[in-house]
Amino acid sequence: MSIGDRIKERRKYLGLTQIELGQRIHKSSQVVSNWERGYTTGISAEDLQLLAHALATDITFFVPNAYAATSEALEPNALKTIQVQDIPTDSRLSSLIAEYPHLDEKSKDIIDAIVALSKKE
Repeated sequence: MSIGDRIKERRKYLGLTQIELGQRIHKSSQVVSNWERGYTTGISAEDLQLLAHALATDITFFVPNAYAATSEALEPNALKTIQVQDIPTDSRLSSLIAEYPHLDEKSKDIIDAIVALSKKE
């Protein structure tokens, strides 16, 4: 199942229209439609996080449990499979990740300082 299929599935499950989802993530319904139909590839991590928040799910919902990644060290057609580990979901973390890109630089610096302090303990 593609990311677009997952977006559409979750949106419909929640009873949202493309317009309503677009309003929640500050994108046009056309952008949502293009994602769902696979016309637009390469959805940014920030947009995926906004989608996850708007669709009341975790960003891992959009990513399958295993995926194939290419490596320059490998032959052009060679693929290696990487397992995505289960990451515990904490609603506070999901909320912080969704809001972080919209914070001013001072707020980001404060969060970075708290994280740095917690690593020292």
